[in-house]
Amino acid sequence: MIIIDQSAVRVVSIPVLEVHHCAVPNWFTRPRVWFLIMLVAATLAAMLLAWFLRSEGLERADKWSGVVFGSVSALAVCVGTLTWLWRLGNADAGSEREVVLARMAKAQREQWTAEQAARRVGEPWPLNVTWAVTAGSSAVMAGWASVLQKAGAGPVDVQGDYARVAAVFDRDDVPRRLVMLGEPGAGKSLLAVHLTVQMLARRRPGAPVTVLLSAASWNPVQPLDDWIADQLIAQDRRLATTVPGPNATSRSLARDLVAGGFVLPVLDGLDELDDERQRAALIGLSHAAVAGREFVVTCRTQPYKAAVSACGPIPATVVAELLPIPSAEAAQHLADSATADDLRWSPVLEHLQKAGRAPLTRALSTPLMIWLARTVYQDRERDPSELLTARWAASKEGIEQHLLEHLIPAVYADRRGAAAGITETRWLATLARHLREQRTFDLAWWRIAEIHPVPTAQVVSIVYVILVSLYCIFAAVLGGISMTNDSLPPLQVTINIGTGLGLLAAFGRMIFSDLHLPRRVSLRGSLRLFLVVAAPLMLVASLMARSLAIGAVLAVTVGLITALASGAEPAPIATSPLTSIATDRTAAMVSAATIGAVEVVLQAQNFGLANPLTWLLAAMAALAAVLLHSWGQYCLATVVLSASRRLPVYLTRSLADAHKRGVLRSAGSVYQFRHGLIRDRIAVEPISREVPATGQTARSSADVRPGRARPS
Repeated sequence: MIIIDQSAVRVVSIPVLEVHHCAVPNWFTRPRVWFLIMLVAATLAAMLLAWFLRSEGLERADKWSGVVFGSVSALAVCVGTLTWLWRLGNADAGSEREVVLARMAKAQREQWTAEQAARRVGEPWPLNVTWAVTAGSSAVMAGWASVLQKAGAGPVDVQGDYARVAAVFDRDDVPRRLVMLGEPGAGKSLLAVHLTVQMLARRRPGAPVTVLLSAASWNPVQPLDDWIADQLIAQDRRLATTVPGPNATSRSLARDLVAGGFVLPVLDGLDELDDERQRAALIGLSHAAVAGREFVVTCRTQPYKAAVSACGPIPATVVAELLPIPSAEAAQHLADSATADDLRWSPVLEHLQKAGRAPLTRALSTPLMIWLARTVYQDRERDPSELLTARWAASKEGIEQHLLEHLIPAVYADRRGAAAGITETRWLATLARHLREQRTFDLAWWRIAEIHPVPTAQVVSIVYVILVSLYCIFAAVLGGISMTNDSLPPLQVTINIGTGLGLLAAFGRMIFSDLHLPRRVSLRGSLRLFLVVAAPLMLVASLMARSLAIGAVLAVTVGLITALASGAEPAPIATSPLTSIATDRTAAMVSAATIGAVEVVLQAQNFGLANPLTWLLAAMAALAAVLLHSWGQYCLATVVLSASRRLPVYLTRSLADAHKRGVLRSAGSVYQFRHGLIRDRIAVEPISREVPATGQTARSSADVRPGRARPS
């Protein structure tokens, strides 16, 4: 029954007949099954109608067709109207939304659970990082009256730890908005990942989905909600579906979920933005807080204080600070990391238990430095007691620099013995300097071609243009010779020219759109691009050539080649860089294989299937198609950079190995250095190549006095 009132049109289902114990087969509810059934039924109905009209004769068939098609049109209008009314009042809209949210939650949980395992935070057991609202964080937090949204409200006890970080959102007396501050290496990213995993594990149907995002990719000129929606669409292209919005407008499904409060963003690394963007980000977060949005933000303490002093605190938001790891817990962690018969750590453990504010105690007060100490001294030939006796051990900074400097030789100690880490540091330093130049922490594999000073991006473009130019010249010369000898008709010459123009059009399209993004095969995108290119070109070419046939052949050829070469759409953010590479590689190979096959068929009509020219032109077109994709550019860039010994030949394998060893971490489709301090240390200065003998230690940068040559 349809009930119409003054506020809305609703469909109310009134049960008339109740049926019990009615078992519905599983196939009965599958859309594909019903599609096939309706397709077969429509085909049979069309055949039956055609037979009936033919048997009635031409004169009567004309009258019958008007009646039949008029009735079918009226029926279609009625069915469409009723379907719209049914969807308008469909009570299952919430269940459809929950399916989308459950899919998002599953993808996020799998991604960050795997990354948490890759970072080995549980070896030997997770450090229980604690946090609380301290005097320092209170100084950059809005008053408690603003936080609790109550006039005259006093402070409340807000604190937590790593093991139960999600419990802070179980409280009703504090908002679900939190800023986590901490010193470099204090465990902010560690806590953000664990919070995401915990929130997703305890999520109930209808609750928001926690999504971990890198704040470094946010340009605060864009509103926070719009940026989050774009990030969600990049992760799942299905969220770009248009749905009705307020005031008779439309918006993407991702934007609708964000506006409805069904997404809880965790923005990690606000300090990775430059100073101006940090201030703009705080203003954007303040607007979001006033609008009632919920979020979690991590940032270094000093940059956040500077931004707050410039533009004020975020209202209605708790600001907490990560506390140092107690020296007793650090000592226990190091002790449990070693075997029972390993007594090398005894002096260090005894010192940590008694020292108080000694340099080593202050240095080993963060999860990063504790992990570095475990990693650097995992080799039994190294003596951890140098952390107490070496000259660089007289200061906290000297200890930290020593640990950072000897990380790479330690993690690659099994590779080349005495030369461990030298080759790895060379190519890791190339990537680290590239990231510093780009002012980013994200190591995107599709940006490898932009590494300076080797102009691999330009090399890719030059190679592509040369290939296409040779193809066009080759095809034009062969076409001219063939037309002079009357051996080829004009239409086949047009096919050769159209192929070259199609490759040039694809290159132009990629330059002005998304040349440097990973892509995936898209039939819809290819069809849309074909229509956009072929339709206007057919009109122009027909008028210029004064031949509809030549115009049609040229338009179809150019449109087909352009669509096959560059019709793939941007791929969603994958759960790992290896998955992203595989997706773009598949798109590149499918594009190249399809264009190669089309070229073989077309050129075989010109020169014959056995002619080498047929296969040469097909190979040139296929290679040009590969270079249009990020994977092709990545491969060529790797070859060029490996020739100058700046990157390894098998870069993909080396990056995956560095991630496995803990030097890199994965954040969706990109790699990042495990910490910014590691990136900066590798980028600034090469590691020491002096390899210690048994019982001795390598000389670090802190041992080298000004004007003194570094040993090599």
